[in-house]
Amino acid sequence: MLSKKGKTKIIKLFLWGIVVVALYVGLYLSEISLIRWTAQGHWTFIVPIGIAFLFSFVHGNFTSEFWDVLNIKPKLSRRKK
Repeated sequence: MLSKKGKTKIIKLFLWGIVVVALYVGLYLSEISLIRWTAQGHWTFIVPIGIAFLFSFVHGNFTSEFWDVLNIKPKLSRRKK
């Protein structure tokens, strides 16, 4: 059986996964209009940069939850000085 903490991790994983999939589907469906809008010039070049930051944030949280659910942690190295 999963503990309450384990169930919470899995729920968070699925929620972040749904958000990631929704972002990719939204980007795919609105690709042409987004390209046309940002090609107008002026300050519209900021939109793809904002989208990239949003994808990075959401995908990073999804990946973090994924590794937490699998209980995989980075190995900490100890260097002698």
